[in-house]
Amino acid sequence: MKRIASMVLAIAMLLTIGLAAAEAYTTDFDVPATGKPLVIYSWNDEFQGMLKNYYIPAVGGTVEDDGTMILPNGDKIEFVINPNDGGVYQQKLDAALSAGEKLDMFLMEADYALKYVNSDYTLPLSEIGITEDALKDQYPYTVDVARDENGAIKGSSWQAAPGLFLYRRSLAEKYLGVKTPEEMQEKVKDWDTFLETAREVAKASENATKLIPSNGDVWQVIRTKRESPWVNDDLELVIDDQVKWYFDFAKTLRDENLTANANPWSEAWNAGIGNDSIMGYFFSTWGIQWVMTGNCGGAAPGEGTYGDWAAVDGPQPYYWGGTWLAAASSCENKPLVKDIIEYFTIEEGSMKDYCLKSKDYVNNTVAIQNIIDAGFTFDFLGGQDHYSLFQAVTPLIDTSTMSPYDQNINMLMDTEVNSYVNGDKDFDTAIADFKNAVVDMFPEITAE
Repeated sequence: MKRIASMVLAIAMLLTIGLAAAEAYTTDFDVPATGKPLVIYSWNDEFQGMLKNYYIPAVGGTVEDDGTMILPNGDKIEFVINPNDGGVYQQKLDAALSAGEKLDMFLMEADYALKYVNSDYTLPLSEIGITEDALKDQYPYTVDVARDENGAIKGSSWQAAPGLFLYRRSLAEKYLGVKTPEEMQEKVKDWDTFLETAREVAKASENATKLIPSNGDVWQVIRTKRESPWVNDDLELVIDDQVKWYFDFAKTLRDENLTANANPWSEAWNAGIGNDSIMGYFFSTWGIQWVMTGNCGGAAPGEGTYGDWAAVDGPQPYYWGGTWLAAASSCENKPLVKDIIEYFTIEEGSMKDYCLKSKDYVNNTVAIQNIIDAGFTFDFLGGQDHYSLFQAVTPLIDTSTMSPYDQNINMLMDTEVNSYVNGDKDFDTAIADFKNAVVDMFPEITAE
């Protein structure tokens, strides 16, 4: 999933606060030493922080002053981090994998997981000692994403990533007369109603507040419910009716000035979480506790917009992101990779511990149900139990249109959509240029 600097700061703050206030979780560690460091490739330091703040203390390891992680057996964990921007992470990872460099484990995002799952660069989990039955408590779609064309499972995720619509309670009451999440859901229950509500917010606030930051935020929802994958089995580009609908919907939003025109991940987009310029955001699980809390301007109810948010289902179910842990085919320490994957993605106790401290939505149905049954609430959302909403959305997630090309094709389409909504191109030209851009990037794909 995409990450930004403010998110990294939020992670550090939340982990420090959460771990200091909670009882330490411990687990047995019996992995033999190899005398070699475990090398992990990633695009940011999120998982590195998870290892330092959860796994290392739990197994009795240490973290040196320079951040070096040392396991109880004396082995070290090393990270190679390259940013996702511009596809740099994949380029560096591909180069390392093809060159046979020392690499034990790497992280994959939903947008390109299949690229690595259906390659010789990843090991089936069965080859490191993890059976499919061990994943029985994970949400099924997360298992299927990591299943290769031959049925082998080649990755495991610590999180499920269903999405919701998040909105400011005070702004909704001020401009819409909405006082409860149930009333707000009626205002965004489908896309026609959503559009009318966007108009209502803009008019009532005299354009001081917009319902959403940009048309790009809508795409995060629409892209997961398309009728067809971007590329079919014959390697043909497919532009289905949902994509064409999105072009028109985005144009309406821009022509009527119904968004804040704050592109995703921009400074204004992040700032809107902490001011009154934007009423709502589409986010999945990770976005709430990392991005929103890090940009709300506070750390407790009453500070900034902390505590003034609430969650509803929104116009349609969707997912956004997700991260899978994979064992590289060049892995030289399978027992340690197995232990890490089990700790973060399989063991109920450690996953429940991480869930409660981080507020992430872990990929373990038993742990999540136990947390909900115990009366879970989140003060950032005004004491709301949004886990129950996530729990209802997750079975509706459909990954059948996922393809190895998603990240790059989505990027190319976004460029053409913006050209269209800005009036730089008409629809037919934008679509034609989109097709040409895809074929230029991926010569194996044809586009009629």
